[in-house]
Amino acid sequence: MKKIFRLGGCLLLLLALAACGGAPAEPPAAPTEESLTGELPDILASVIEGANATLPEPLPQSFEDPVTAEDCQGMLGLTPEQFAQYVEGAYVSNAALTTSAHEIALVKCKDAAAAAEVKQLIAAGFDSAKWVCVLPDESSVIDSGSYVLLCVTLSQYSDALTASFKALAADNTGEKVVFYTGAE
Repeated sequence: MKKIFRLGGCLLLLLALAACGGAPAEPPAAPTEESLTGELPDILASVIEGANATLPEPLPQSFEDPVTAEDCQGMLGLTPEQFAQYVEGAYVSNAALTTSAHEIALVKCKDAAAAAEVKQLIAAGFDSAKWVCVLPDESSVIDSGSYVLLCVTLSQYSDALTASFKALAADNTGEKVVFYTGAE
């Protein structure tokens, strides 16, 4: 009788261990649902406005312009071919004074899968040292559905812009990827 109880106990222990082990947790999937709506300049303006509402000093004065296949490499780090393949449109906000390494770009991709690819391509191809005499504290990308936000600026601005983007997207965002820090 004792052998049966021991065997039963061993089986229960094995079942409990098997239930606890399981497969390793997968990283969170990239967001596929659209939470952002509107025109690119309006969405970018809302992200900037939301960031400014939380900062002690507003973001640097900037000029906003559309990004084209002709200037996408310098603005986003994408080749014209990548831009044509993945992007529907892009808008950039650059500091009015070139003595400040400050650029924010919002990219509308063809779909969420294209946004995930563009996020990686920007992180791999963007030149954070493109300003001659100054460098940003941080360069990062974050995605939501078919949108990608690029922040190249001071770290406190990047944090405020990321928080504003997340709030606008109702927290339906992927992971923020920091691909450059001023310490590099």
